Amino acid sequence: MRRFLSGLALVLALAFTGPAFAHEDHEKEAAARAAATAPAGAVPEGGMMAMPGMGQDMDHGAMAASEGPRPMPQRLYRWLGAMHPAAVHFPIALFLVAALLEIAALALRRPVLTQGTRVIIALAAISSIFAVALGWFAMGLPGKDDAIHASHRWLGTSIAVLGLLSWWAKEHWVRRPGRGRELIYIGLLTATAGAVIVNGLLGGMLTHGVRHLMF
Repeated sequence: MRRFLSGLALVLALAFTGPAFAHEDHEKEAAARAAATAPAGAVPEGGMMAMPGMGQDMDHGAMAASEGPRPMPQRLYRWLGAMHPAAVHFPIALFLVAALLEIAALALRRPVLTQGTRVIIALAAISSIFAVALGWFAMGLPGKDDAIHASHRWLGTSIAVLGLLSWWAKEHWVRRPGRGRELIYIGLLTATAGAVIVNGLLGGMLTHGVRHLMF
């Protein structure tokens, strides 16, 4: 009886799993045939066409699974670069929040809204340095960048510089209030926030493709 039940269970298992594996193999074969017969440059179903030079750095230099083991310095280099997409959100949010608070304070004539921007801008400026450093680890040395990669690299580096200047201007204005110092600070912060928005769009193009925001 026990052997009969064991044999029945084995037959049922093969009956249910066999068609599933066969269906999976059929789908793989169909996909392979479709890829082989598709014309060059065709856009896959549900996807988007990759831009020239964008595929190799889509994940900012991530090591392919088929590659062999790398030396420790290269592994550390890649590991630091992989942190850039997560770290970059911190200064982006802080710079934009500081700019919105300054705009609200001017529009509503409520200077109290800017009391926290001094700390926010300081944190944004410091974190932008780390985000830019990780971005350089992710993209490597310049020289083979396409237009989008080059723009993203150098605009991101400029944001760190503008952020530090905005921090300096804020401290200078707080310690020695004056109309001229205020205008310098507002101008630098506006330029920083604008550059953050543009570079965020460039980063989205590198990660999701140039058509990711098409309506």
